[in-house]
Amino acid sequence: MLIFKRIFDSFTRKERAAFMVAAVLFALAAITRGTLAVDDSSAWRAVSGGSWREGVVGQPVAINPLISDNAADLDLSTLIYSSLSDLAESYEVSEDGTEYTVKLREGIVWDNNQPITSDDVVFTVETVQDPTTRSPLTKNWKGVVTERVSELRVIFTLPAPYAFFKENMERLPVLPVHLFGGIPKSNFRLSSYNLEPVGSGPYRLEDFSKRRDGFISEYHLVRNERFFGSKPFIKDFYFVFYESRELMMKDFALRKIQGFGSLSPVDTASLPLRNAVVDRIPMPGYYALFFNENLSSSLKNNGLRRALALAIDKREIVAQVFHNEAEVVHGPLGKWGAGETLAESENLNPEELKKENITLTLIVPQVDFLEETARIIKEDWLTAGVRDVNIISLPTNELLENVVKTNNYEVLLFGNVLENPLDLFPFWHSSERFYPGLNLALYKNQKVDTLIEKVRQSDENGMLDLAKEAEKFIVEDNPAVFLFSLPYTYVHSKNLGGFQFENENRPLVEPSDRFQKVEEWHLSKARVVK
Repeated sequence: MLIFKRIFDSFTRKERAAFMVAAVLFALAAITRGTLAVDDSSAWRAVSGGSWREGVVGQPVAINPLISDNAADLDLSTLIYSSLSDLAESYEVSEDGTEYTVKLREGIVWDNNQPITSDDVVFTVETVQDPTTRSPLTKNWKGVVTERVSELRVIFTLPAPYAFFKENMERLPVLPVHLFGGIPKSNFRLSSYNLEPVGSGPYRLEDFSKRRDGFISEYHLVRNERFFGSKPFIKDFYFVFYESRELMMKDFALRKIQGFGSLSPVDTASLPLRNAVVDRIPMPGYYALFFNENLSSSLKNNGLRRALALAIDKREIVAQVFHNEAEVVHGPLGKWGAGETLAESENLNPEELKKENITLTLIVPQVDFLEETARIIKEDWLTAGVRDVNIISLPTNELLENVVKTNNYEVLLFGNVLENPLDLFPFWHSSERFYPGLNLALYKNQKVDTLIEKVRQSDENGMLDLAKEAEKFIVEDNPAVFLFSLPYTYVHSKNLGGFQFENENRPLVEPSDRFQKVEEWHLSKARVVK
């Protein structure tokens, strides 16, 4: 070191400056080279640890996907229970498409260490099919015969080929027969396992908190170490329940929760967007005005219904109500359909509506964005020549019970959610006109019936063309005015990694589908040698 000092002292002033510059450049080059070497030999990888707090408006009632369609229940069920596609090692389909043989994975267990077998699958399907269970999944399993072949094999036999059965089969959540098998189906909803579930998913129940008034404030899930798939990175998963979205969003702004989702538009102005990410994910559904010709003789006129459709400025609704974050739709297939089938170039003839001198009653759910939509529609119709429009806004439960079930409406503003984007049967087949069917326009067209029946029996290559042809007839008949579709909005903190979907173009069927890759979610990373 002394020798280097003597050499440095012997330098002239310029030589010292040049030496210092050279030394700095050498150091920077060494650091850069070292950094590149580290980059080449290592990579950032998600690491285990941390906890996640998910906000949910509402209450868990029965964390049992066979009997509940409550959003809070389904969110929890998705993390606690596995679907048949997760449990299956493989499946085979017969040549005629009526027989599906499923082989389960070997060695998989429930989180109480009991084995998962074909008995669980058979029990699950039979429970869904039992009318006393009142399962929302019943419609997908009508006529299906389930047979146990061995401990790990089960056969599903269909009365006829059904193009959407594979998807329904894969999405089936499986329940443990050793816990539920001895409970009468009529008492299924009374089981304590509906609030203290035992599943086989990536997470298991640790505990939950309840206030003195009975309000469940929080569910705490922990990583299921017996899960047969990749173990989740996040160790603790909390669901925090709220009585209103306002309270939930306030807690998100205060960082008391890290994520929440919404089927309705989210006002992001109140969110700390510097620390948040807003993901809008397409869903296969739409909102529409459904006409009931049985309660209004004027609405029997197809020309009048078309004039009512042409009078509505859908883009104005999307701009004013949703700030252009919704998508205009023109048919029951939405963006999966033939596109803009109701031509914007077609001009409205004001006399078509004025000469009818009609008064309409429009019933709408008591939801802010739908009430605002209804007001814009009323203004458009009055401007176009309708004499008067009475808007009746009702709480959703009352509307379903007293209006939808009894078809007691002239015009209804409502939304349809499609389990399968190309399956028009539940909403447009004539057999579904009355409750519990979902054909809200009470639409009947034999050609459409035939086409959408063929869709259900077609292969993937043919079903789209058949569905588009059916859509064309529906749009020409004007039983409804198709307005817009809304994405599912998921808001989360920026530190969440791994939030993704198998296919960016694949829509969410249920909001709980946002957890379909939850085992890949992570909150931190570390460099790992390749």
